[in-house]
Amino acid sequence: MAADLRGDLLGASTELSASDIRWLSPLPLWTGILAGPTAFALNLTATYALVHWTCATDRQSLLHLISLVAFILVLAGSGVSWLALQHVPRSLETDGGSPRARARFMALLGLGSSAFFALAVVANAYPQWVIDACQ
Repeated sequence: MAADLRGDLLGASTELSASDIRWLSPLPLWTGILAGPTAFALNLTATYALVHWTCATDRQSLLHLISLVAFILVLAGSGVSWLALQHVPRSLETDGGSPRARARFMALLGLGSSAFFALAVVANAYPQWVIDACQ
């Protein structure tokens, strides 16, 4: 039954390799889309919550480390989207109704989302470098 569902979701009319099935399934596509907003939200929440503690203990490098980890998570999401995009033909349009066209759209959306949230994480981290957290 799982093979039938996988064939229906991914378009059984074309031959799919094991690598195509791995990268065009919903998990990597949604991971690429949601990695950026999740990392940004965690970064914003953690740095906001820890600012008083880092000021009291004089460990402001922890704020920089959290921002760096968030940026790496966003880059990982963009990498997943990029790999998924490599398994979809470039000739497909993103507004088609086929599963491969939807996968192409979701991979492109993941790349765009990652680019936006990478910029947001950098913009959120910039004041930490310019202004002391204890001010």
